[in-house]
Amino acid sequence: MWRKGRDSHAVTTEDLAAKSVRIEKKLLDEAKQQRKLLTDISDRLTRLEAGQAAMSETVSKVFKRVVHLEPDLHAVMRALRLDHTALPYPQRLMSQRYRLQSQNEEDGITLALLEEAGATNRRFVEIGSGLSGGNSACLASELGWTGLMVDGDPGRMTQVRRRFPGVTATAAWVTRENINELITDAGLSGEVDFFSLDLDGNDYWVWEAMTACSPRVVVIEYNSAFGGDRAVTIPYDPKFNRRNYRFCYYGASLAALAKLSEKKGYRLVTCEPNGVNAYFLRDDVAPSIPACAPETAFRLQKRYDLWMKTKQEDVYSYVAHAKLPLVDIA
Repeated sequence: MWRKGRDSHAVTTEDLAAKSVRIEKKLLDEAKQQRKLLTDISDRLTRLEAGQAAMSETVSKVFKRVVHLEPDLHAVMRALRLDHTALPYPQRLMSQRYRLQSQNEEDGITLALLEEAGATNRRFVEIGSGLSGGNSACLASELGWTGLMVDGDPGRMTQVRRRFPGVTATAAWVTRENINELITDAGLSGEVDFFSLDLDGNDYWVWEAMTACSPRVVVIEYNSAFGGDRAVTIPYDPKFNRRNYRFCYYGASLAALAKLSEKKGYRLVTCEPNGVNAYFLRDDVAPSIPACAPETAFRLQKRYDLWMKTKQEDVYSYVAHAKLPLVDIA
């Protein structure tokens, strides 16, 4: 009886050992399957992330291509449905806006003004052209005008020379001390048909000092954060760089530029609706186009409107807090 029990016990142990081996093998197989499954999931996630990145890049590229379709469609609808000749100024000018090369549909307004003001020599001066050619790009590329484009970045101006072969492209940091020399050296003193100024800084002071040429049509960027009523500008600093300050501290208000225009023999006639550029005509040009009050022409940039709404502050509170100077124009 004892031996039989012992033999029975030995068989049971062997069975347990075999069962243990089977269980261990099964667990190892399941572990391998789990590792394989996790590897497959990881690979799929990697492919999904890569696909998402590629899709985001594609969407970004598509957006860049179609972002101007809506305003372009609006321009077509205005041309089809609005009789601009029946509209009062400045709406008559604004209704003709569209974009060929410009940033904010300035091209249509520029050409509408030139149609009424006339062009004498098809020459322009573009101060602060950037890489795009600024507000004169359309005149140079589409109409074959000649002129001067100036920007502070030498690399950009090398590209500008290639993009606009009929244009004098000059790399220079523009100040009121050198503005007239830049124009004269380019052979553009005297009457020109179009003058554009976009420095994001000393715009008021540079236009005040500019006497080398006498443009018929002038477009200047104003800082809509300053509002439509107060005539202010940053003080003159030949080394002023907008990047050293908060995004709202630069340039001059529309009212300040309008006052300066009167002193120089010009009148404000309109602003494009995005709140970036203001248009002025020389007083002897296109007398049928009336002057426009700054508070009527003024438009606020959407980003400033959003900033003031969300942050509950404005440029004047920021200037006071940062103890930055402003010059009131009498």
